[in-house]
Amino acid sequence: MYLAICDDDILLCANLRRKLAAFDTGGNKLFVDEYHSGEELLKGACRCNYDAVFLDLYMEGMSGFDTAKALAERKSEARIIFLTSNESLVFDSFEYQPFYFLRKENYTEVLPKVMARLKTVLNQNGTFLLDGKNEKESIAVSSICYVASDKHNVVIYTTKYSYEVRKTMTETLKQLEPYDFVRIHKQYLVNLKYVKKVNMRDETVLLMNDTVLDMSRRCKDTVLERFTQYQRNMNGAV
Repeated sequence: MYLAICDDDILLCANLRRKLAAFDTGGNKLFVDEYHSGEELLKGACRCNYDAVFLDLYMEGMSGFDTAKALAERKSEARIIFLTSNESLVFDSFEYQPFYFLRKENYTEVLPKVMARLKTVLNQNGTFLLDGKNEKESIAVSSICYVASDKHNVVIYTTKYSYEVRKTMTETLKQLEPYDFVRIHKQYLVNLKYVKKVNMRDETVLLMNDTVLDMSRRCKDTVLERFTQYQRNMNGAV
């Protein structure tokens, strides 16, 4: 995970960088760069495709809003996390579609929630090979709603299309499990991103597109636990 901090308060930058270092668990290496002006950040963003930027709204030279606009114009995919002491600006920030809005007076308390959500979102980054013999044929993991087994093949259902692939469900699970997919039945593997509801009584899973899939009794406790944790991460709860 590549992060940037952009704030003209050098002490705050150092403290935030130290706090972020605590989230480097080793499994997902975390790199943090530090900038003290919007101009510096824009130069750095030419060299690194940041996953997220902690961006101060008030800085000498370019403001945080101006910097966010410049990043968007450059087609940067970095999630913007605004930092400010002025709560009234939260509504003005919506134009820039920020990932989060952190108040400087309590950012240390909220940071774990922000990082949990960020890791969950970034966990959808990746590609899935449709044909093990041809690595050029792949689709975005984030577009896969669920996978269904069909004899010796699996059918990949995305938000737009479906693909039949000659893989076993076990092979598919091994590839997709790190990306917030969970086995709900021997025949189904679902992306938690697209789950609307886990119905424990009916033993079914309802997806965002209103598809209803059977859930096995053996899997349901694990499915509910994984779905609940995913929702907590996305909603900023601990």
